[in-house]
Order: sequence, then C-alpha cells, then structure tokens
Amino acid sequence: MKTKRIIFYILFSIILFSCENKKVEIKKLSPNEYKTTIKKGKQKKMIHFWASYCQPCIEEFPELIEYCNNEKILLINISSDKSDSKMQENMEKIMLRLKIKNSYIINFNSLYPNGTKNVNLQEDFCKKAGIKNWGNPYYILVDEKGNTIKESSELKKIKN
Repeated sequence: MKTKRIIFYILFSIILFSCENKKVEIKKLSPNEYKTTIKKGKQKKMIHFWASYCQPCIEEFPELIEYCNNEKILLINISSDKSDSKMQENMEKIMLRLKIKNSYIINFNSLYPNGTKNVNLQEDFCKKAGIKNWGNPYYILVDEKGNTIKESSELKKIKN
C-alpha cells in the first residue's frame, strides 16, 4: 500500500510539473500601460509586435529570442490578436509550440470602451501609445529610459 501511494505521488508530481511548464502568460495591455512598461527597469528592451496569423512573425521568433538573450535585451512581445477571442486561443497554442513564455495582447475593451465593429486594433493602439510606425512583425529597440534606438519591420536591420 505504501509503495502504491509513493508511485501515485511521483506520477502526480510529474503530471503537475509537466502541466506547469506548458502554461503561457498573456497579459492585456492598454496604450497607457505600454508607455509605463517601456520605461520600467534599467536595461534595453525589444518591443516586438506580432500576431498568431503572421507567418514571418512566427518564423523569426527563435532568432529574435536568441538575439535578445545573447545581447541581454528584455523582450516584450505584443500581439495584435484580439483579446478574449478564438485569436487569443490560437496565440496560446503558437506560444506553447514555440516555447514563448509570455506576451502582451492589446486590451480590446480598454481601447474601445464603447465597443466598435470597425477596428484596426494595432493601428489604433499604436496611435494612442505614441508609436509612429507599426506592422507585423515590427521591432522597436529602446534604451533603458524608453527612448527609441532603432525600429524596423526587419529583424536583420535591428541586429546590424
């Protein structure tokens, strides 16, 4: 009986641990929260706009993660998928597959408090956040104070 209990606890621990590792963290982000986020901390940050339906975004993720790790740059992913929708569910699946631990998603309700049917989520978010250019993928390298160093839709231009 004691052996069965031990085996049960071991299996339970393995299952619990494997489930924990498969979680991703997705936080909703408003334009005002974005402005605060890029100024936090004392290191360079890479702001990465992406979407689960954007093939170049998905293809460049491994290279982007490696670059940020090697250069000790904090990677801040912001998805233009619609929050609280099937798009967010698809985003979570892609994050799990690519082993992306966290991403922000544009907070639809804070951007459109009265609701709307005609939206350009990323464009509206960027305009309110004071970002001049955008796209998927789009990269903005900022210094420790949140000032833009470089920005481009091409990762290779950021890296050079």
